[in-house]
Amino acid sequence: MKKTLTLTASAIAISLPLALAGVVNNLASAAKLTMKIGTPTINDTQHEWMKRFKKRIEAKTNGDIDVKLFPASQLGKIPRMIEGVQLGTIEGVVAPAAFFIGLERRNSVLSVPGLFKDVSHCWRVFGDNEFRKLMLPLMEPKGITAVGLTCTASQAFLTKKRVTKLADLKGLRMRVLASPLEIEPLKALGIKPVPMPLGEVVPGLKQNLIDGVSSIPVLFGKLKMDTVAKHILTSSLNFFAVPTYVSMKFWNKLSPTQKKLMRAEGREVEKEVVEWNNKANAGVLAGWKKRGGTVNALSAAEQAKISSVTNAVGVKFINSKPPLTAFFKQVNAIVQKHK
Repeated sequence: MKKTLTLTASAIAISLPLALAGVVNNLASAAKLTMKIGTPTINDTQHEWMKRFKKRIEAKTNGDIDVKLFPASQLGKIPRMIEGVQLGTIEGVVAPAAFFIGLERRNSVLSVPGLFKDVSHCWRVFGDNEFRKLMLPLMEPKGITAVGLTCTASQAFLTKKRVTKLADLKGLRMRVLASPLEIEPLKALGIKPVPMPLGEVVPGLKQNLIDGVSSIPVLFGKLKMDTVAKHILTSSLNFFAVPTYVSMKFWNKLSPTQKKLMRAEGREVEKEVVEWNNKANAGVLAGWKKRGGTVNALSAAEQAKISSVTNAVGVKFINSKPPLTAFFKQVNAIVQKHK
């Protein structure tokens, strides 16, 4: 009996270090996390933010977080990516806040026309700590948080006929997102909004189903819309807020230190891409002109008028929805502070 016990103890003595080594190796393996981030675009500010974030996070975590990038809708269209982030099959997505209104209606306040004076104003607001405390965790009850914010570009009109003033826009059938905050303000300007999926825009322009598009110039360039419509009128009605969203299922796997690091590095990347974003937007317009397109801007007086009219419509809509009213007041107070 003693011999058996001795052998058993010896076996334990030999196997225990091996077992412990296996546990240590498993723990080390478990510490490695993969973060897939998708976006619908490529080679723009959203994609640039992702590339810089990847570099920073992988370096600061010594490779414990492996960030994989999937631009150009490689992980699916925006609705599918949103579902993936909620389910945890996709760790992150970089997309405009307007696409998340169906999930959390308070995202709509960032689409109120005239909210931001210009791109610089937008960036100042996004860097405000009070604003970040409101916006970054906004959708956590829905299974999504955020680690960064970018202000990509101001809205513009692409039209088949050349327009240089507000009166030229009246009566035009303009493609918009299916959002009241895009539809109602344009109606107030005498424009005929036509909600339409992005994939149908170029065929719609070719077939004269629409006269133009309300979006950002970089989109016009990336989709080569100058083959069917050559005229851009910048209006700065609103500025596209693009958060970087993260699945709470992934977020909850991170240590407190890693969470803090992600938001800190997200903020540093924002600061880096401001200049890149400005140059990229200017480059798009310059390239547009080289290809035979035109770029015009509203006069200061008409810009003030268009902002005033559309802002009043947007605020009226927000105030008609009690769940949005209080949140908008909080956001707008921060916005006014940075004007």
